[in-house]
Amino acid sequence: MIIAIVLIVTLLLFILMYTIPGSYINRMPIHRDGDTLDRIYEALNAGDNLITKFIRYCYNIVFHFDFGSSVTTGRFLATELATGTRITLIILVCSAVVMLAIGVPLGVLAAVKKNRFSDRVISVVSLLFASIPCYVVAYVVAFVIVLKMSLLPMVNTNPTPTVYIMPTIVIAIGGVALIIRLTRASMLEVLQEQFIIALRSKGLNERVIIYRHALKNAITPIIAVLGGFLSQLLFGSFVVENFYNMRGLGSHLLESFGRRDLNKLLGSTVIMTVIIAVINIVCDTAYAIISPQIRQRYSTRIKPEKRQRDELRLEKKV
Repeated sequence: MIIAIVLIVTLLLFILMYTIPGSYINRMPIHRDGDTLDRIYEALNAGDNLITKFIRYCYNIVFHFDFGSSVTTGRFLATELATGTRITLIILVCSAVVMLAIGVPLGVLAAVKKNRFSDRVISVVSLLFASIPCYVVAYVVAFVIVLKMSLLPMVNTNPTPTVYIMPTIVIAIGGVALIIRLTRASMLEVLQEQFIIALRSKGLNERVIIYRHALKNAITPIIAVLGGFLSQLLFGSFVVENFYNMRGLGSHLLESFGRRDLNKLLGSTVIMTVIIAVINIVCDTAYAIISPQIRQRYSTRIKPEKRQRDELRLEKKV
């Protein structure tokens, strides 16, 4: 369904962009005869209807990776948007890895140490991080790391990996708070199940019970929520990219709004739509890989008799 979703969203955006009043051509300083204006209209395909423009736009993207040219600079947008996409994806992936690597262990610790001092500290800190806006966190991180500790420069002129450290920290802080709370709530629910009591009665090591059996069942709701939350982080990266002067998709999108650059605005939005759709597909696939119930329910390649036997076996096991 990803192809249909991207096409529908692109069509809606295309209709909205090209039906808003006003035109950039009206603000162009044209001091020649009408033939110059006619050539400009011809170059922009202004005489074609909306559906023809949409089909040509999709064809150029799919087969030529051509998003058109910027109406403000006149440069082709393919290279510029590809660079911005790479920057945004690096920040998003690094932030997701950091928030999972920190949030899941702290959530497990908070669930195991329920109502103890460590649980209360982790809960208060996670609530504090979740309540602070990202632009405030960006200012504090820059103030501490750049001005006080002098570990990184504020403006990185060289494209080194260090430019992604502060944006990753800022975006991951809010994500860590959510992952901690989700992991804690899910682990508390799983630790009360009957199979956990049975495993403890067998004398298994508590660490094995928590990380091999309980966490595997508790991670399923986290992955289910992670897709939508990563989409929110994608939009939250706009502020961070603008604050740290990084030319990602967020910077291109905000710049295109201010300059009324419809080609750049539409291209950035289409790429973001594809990224969000791919994120949801990856999360759904991981959800099916981890959860045997989901994998069994949506499996279509096995025979009905074998599926029924597997369902009965699964019910007995549960």
